[in-house]
Amino acid sequence: MNFPQTVKETEVKIAGVSMTYNDEYKLKEWGEHYEEYKKELDYYVIVDNGSSHSYVQKLKSTFPEAAIIRRNSNGGCTAAYNDGIRYILKNTDADAIVLIANDFKLCKGCLTGLYKFLCSDKKLGLVSSAVLVKDSMQVESYGHIVNNYKIIECDKGRDIDKLLPKYKFTDLVAGGFYMAKREFYEEVGLQDEKLFMYGDELDTAIRTKRAGYKLGVTCEVYGWHWHINEPNRKTRKPASNYLIARNRVYVVRKYYGIGSVILTFCRFSILLPIRLLIAGIIKMETGRIERAVYYFWGGVNGLIGNMEPNKYTIF
Repeated sequence: MNFPQTVKETEVKIAGVSMTYNDEYKLKEWGEHYEEYKKELDYYVIVDNGSSHSYVQKLKSTFPEAAIIRRNSNGGCTAAYNDGIRYILKNTDADAIVLIANDFKLCKGCLTGLYKFLCSDKKLGLVSSAVLVKDSMQVESYGHIVNNYKIIECDKGRDIDKLLPKYKFTDLVAGGFYMAKREFYEEVGLQDEKLFMYGDELDTAIRTKRAGYKLGVTCEVYGWHWHINEPNRKTRKPASNYLIARNRVYVVRKYYGIGSVILTFCRFSILLPIRLLIAGIIKMETGRIERAVYYFWGGVNGLIGNMEPNKYTIF
């Protein structure tokens, strides 16, 4: 590692937070991945979003060392992660908190490396690693450029061995995997629970920079995002597009001017749906047409600030 040795590894206490909701189809891989990084965690908290009793019993069996918090309802990623962060702040002496999606696999030493990077600059608020495509050394994301409503992924498709620099500042870190010191949450606050899921990383990034902190990524350590979907499903449910459009418009409306809001709405709720509708009609694919409808109504509700109907997620 090239990061400054600011702390001894034995002095560091890292807490991890994952969330779940009836994810039995992920449980085997999740458990296997956890076995590879659990030695780097002093605490592990799993927040359950109201799953069935039988699934929770399997969860406890797979992760006997974890503190499992059970919610009465599905709060999505944001409410679940917030519950886990609150629990850690109140009940542990962890120096840092890392959010780990339950379909992430980490390289050996990833969490320790991230903490060293986090300590390399006192202005770093959030840090993440390079994210690779499942079962490859190909980059899925290595930081992002954010220009109002536009988000550009950096170095996508490159081989990780060819990435330079080995660590850098960025405008956005991956939503499923990032680390912060405990004081970051005490100062900047938790996630916006209106978002439910999708767009939370952009909202957090904006608040991070407005609080005077930087965001960073490193390819000295890395993880794989497996994107494990339900059996017989290769992609996300079409209803996910509702939240993607709604939340992007909502976040831009929250922080930027009317011009950016209009451009974001046009992109997600007019241009994207039109392209999907045309393709759906030509190829006779009802799934594309369904996605177009969700994109449109998501943007409309984001525009008017209606953040309640998370039923569209069908989770």
